[in-house]
Amino acid sequence: MYGYELLKTLSEEFEGVWTPQTGSVYPALKKLEEHGLVRSTMKDETEYYCLSNEGENFILEGVSEVPGDIQFMIRYFQILDKAASGSRRKSPEEHAFSRMFDQGRVGSRERLRMLRSAREMLLSRLATMQTELEALEKKIGTRKGDS
Repeated sequence: MYGYELLKTLSEEFEGVWTPQTGSVYPALKKLEEHGLVRSTMKDETEYYCLSNEGENFILEGVSEVPGDIQFMIRYFQILDKAASGSRRKSPEEHAFSRMFDQGRVGSRERLRMLRSAREMLLSRLATMQTELEALEKKIGTRKGDS
């Protein structure tokens, strides 16, 4: 994207919670470029920015290090926000999920990594749910299948 597209996209994504300013975004892009996380190219006298391979790896590593509880809270608030606004937009998770199965957009190794990561997260959530179910069943004296 070129700078204005990036500013517009950030404004839309943050929906009034934060309004990016050119005086902070452009210097940040230059710093990211200095660190090798973003690269820029000139096309028709316009500077376009994109993540470098190092930048993409940095983001993927950072996301994988976010504790599950924080990811759960983020998702919880996104669901509440979506319900409150009646929005039909895709969430970041829905975009990521669709990327896992879009063979044309993501390489095989990346899809494999994404699918394994999603499987581990889902298995962890299912294990937590199972533990909670068993504790509640024990507490109220019901068995599997009882309402």
